[in-house]
Amino acid sequence: MVQLPGVLVLYGCLVVAASVATSAWSLVQAGLHLSGTGRYRAPGARAAAAAHLDRAAAGAGLAAATAALPLGLGHAQLLGALLSAF
Repeated sequence: MVQLPGVLVLYGCLVVAASVATSAWSLVQAGLHLSGTGRYRAPGARAAAAAHLDRAAAGAGLAAATAALPLGLGHAQLLGALLSAF
């Protein structure tokens, strides 16, 4: 794994925490839109829930990509070393 500067690690942790919090809140909102019987549900509840689920998936993807950045940099460094050997 590549050693990153402390400020970059702190920023990455904040991005991951914010993305996870956004995803969790979006899942709560989607659940609230879909709760209740169909008769009492708001007319655009399914569309709103779908938008919240899209936002939750995007937040989870951003968190995973940010958390995997040091590992990806380590793989790139190893690949660069292997290719420079030839």
